[in-house]
Amino acid sequence: MSSRMLVVFCFAVVFTFTQNSAGQTCNPSSTDPSVTICLPQSGAALNSPIHLQIATNDSSQVDLLQVWYNGVKRWQNPVSSADFFLATGGGGPYRITAMAHDVSGRWFQSTVNISVIGEIYVCTQPQTANQAPRSVVICQPADGEIHFSPVHLTWNALAAPGEQPTSVQIFVDGTSVFQTPPALSNGFPLPATGLPLAVGRHRVSIQAYDSQGAFKSTIYMNVNKIYQGCAPPAVLPAMVVCSLTNGQTVTGVIPVKAAAAASTGILRFVEILDGVQVLNTAHAWLDNGLSVAPGPHTLVLKATTNSGVHLQKTFNVTSQ
Repeated sequence: MSSRMLVVFCFAVVFTFTQNSAGQTCNPSSTDPSVTICLPQSGAALNSPIHLQIATNDSSQVDLLQVWYNGVKRWQNPVSSADFFLATGGGGPYRITAMAHDVSGRWFQSTVNISVIGEIYVCTQPQTANQAPRSVVICQPADGEIHFSPVHLTWNALAAPGEQPTSVQIFVDGTSVFQTPPALSNGFPLPATGLPLAVGRHRVSIQAYDSQGAFKSTIYMNVNKIYQGCAPPAVLPAMVVCSLTNGQTVTGVIPVKAAAAASTGILRFVEILDGVQVLNTAHAWLDNGLSVAPGPHTLVLKATTNSGVHLQKTFNVTSQ
């Protein structure tokens, strides 16, 4: 486990107790129709992900519940109540709106205002407090979440008593896109990773293995836009570069947007400009610009999968 992950993990443990208890229930208002946000409470200062508890009261049947952060829809499910954790993606003031729709066509909502003071990138204790043996808890993203790509995944895999998981595998729409081991430079178990996903609805499953076999958990989420890099390739293993073509002429900056994917996942992604390595990242995507002098240049993008396969593309460009 990398030193960065250890620091984040410690941060998560220290701030776990700032979130309200996951065992609290949410009682709806007597108003018909109405949405009640029990958690978070308005005015609270909290760490992301935010624990949300929402209830509705409606003489008609509620068929859809949504959560909006600062005017942006971030979650949606065909339910009438909810108890889950949803990441914010940044700090500062947040206006959280829960909006419900019923079968008669009515929309109704409730809003609280909070302050986000920090972000936690691993599972928190309330998310895993009641986890059973031989189960996987997917802490981020939430089932029904609406998020940009790449997507940060956080999970906790609990094996049979007295055991540790021997491997963890991630599937997107039924295709394996990450697995550990084989050996990773930052060790095993690995509690988080980031994946580029295409725009659209996706089925994300995290499957763990122990001496008794496989066990998994599945969520459904929607990707609304590509924020960094590119959509991943459709056929694996492969690399996609969506910002550059061989022979392209640029003006002072080489734009680099790329994504790589393999059934075992991507271990590292490297940029080599004119024979010199200028970037080495553990992400499965690239999104940056390289300032260059006028004249010809050679850019090599090289991705290495967790199983040791090398994916490479070379671009000869001219800067003017």
